[in-house]
Amino acid sequence: MVLIKGKLNDLIETHVVAAKFQAGLNLLKETDFSPYSAGRHELDENLFFFLNEYETKNAEECFWEAHQKYLDVHYILEGKEAIAVDHIDHQKVKEEYDEVKDAIFFEGNVDSTVTMTPGDVMICFPEDSHMTGIIAGEKQKVRKVVLKVKL
Repeated sequence: MVLIKGKLNDLIETHVVAAKFQAGLNLLKETDFSPYSAGRHELDENLFFFLNEYETKNAEECFWEAHQKYLDVHYILEGKEAIAVDHIDHQKVKEEYDEVKDAIFFEGNVDSTVTMTPGDVMICFPEDSHMTGIIAGEKQKVRKVVLKVKL
């Protein structure tokens, strides 16, 4: 598992990620997402984002996933959620890889979660299975960007 998590400004200033991904972090910092509606937004052939709005729920109601063509960069705008993370080798494939969705779905235990609050960024690599939208303390609405960076 190669998971990277931190505050957006800290990750930008320390240059801990490759230039290709640094540009994505800068985009998150410089973009005002308030006028965007929920859904998919295209940027270029290597970069797009989903603006997601949802209410957190119990882990049993969420799902594990991982991706092969794009990195996920989760950026919390509002609310608080827990994201479970695990290495794909520790999980059982539930649905084989779907190239159109760029997703493979898994079954596994929730042994490790990371609490995400506004300004937090988590980068999930292809070997990082993740489950988003989990209640962190109490149920609440989350508004976040999932930037998809082509590998």
